[in-house]
Amino acid sequence: MQEYGPQTNTVHSGDMYVTQGGDINVTGRSAARERKIRVLMLAANPGSTERLAIDEEARQVTERLRLAHDRDVFELITCWAVRPMDLLQYLNQHNPQIVHFSGHGNRAGEVYLSAGDGTDRRVSAARIGELFRTAGEQIRVVVLNACHSAAQAAEIGRHVDHVVGMNASVTDEVATIFAASFYSALGFGRPVPQAFDQAVAVLGMHDPASHTIPQLVSRPNAKEHL
Repeated sequence: MQEYGPQTNTVHSGDMYVTQGGDINVTGRSAARERKIRVLMLAANPGSTERLAIDEEARQVTERLRLAHDRDVFELITCWAVRPMDLLQYLNQHNPQIVHFSGHGNRAGEVYLSAGDGTDRRVSAARIGELFRTAGEQIRVVVLNACHSAAQAAEIGRHVDHVVGMNASVTDEVATIFAASFYSALGFGRPVPQAFDQAVAVLGMHDPASHTIPQLVSRPNAKEHL
């Protein structure tokens, strides 16, 4: 598996910025707008784990946001082959309101990050929760689009208004349909719980057996709109 380094050179094409190293991809028609909702998409698919269609998930999310009414408000930043040491770096660097993780999780409540050499580094739910405790109040939503991520969602949900996790294994198709539908709803100004419900409804039409897999954890008195 190719592991990308910290390259930041960008080339401009229309309203998309693409790093030559594949690390960061920013969509948004005007980065200088006063109000931006930044979505930080973190992805990890080490060579020691099963291949995932993360690029297709990112493409579908990008497309749905572009078609949304509030497309100019959203900025999507994607970071690939994420290692543990990268997490706080990216959270501090990009200061997102939404953090999205695409990758693998296991029944022990661990997520699989890159070790930098093609192998994986497993991080426990408790450690992930502690990271988000230190990350700051600007993070409003976390989406864990990974298998068996309900335990991580519960830990992170102690520190973030809304967290989505998965209570079972998910296929690439399920992950992509849910993510695309969720961000489409947010792009039309729907509150987070309603966006979640809409995404689950769409998922149920595609795969009735999977519509109970996504779980939303919301803190008491959490603000529903971004």
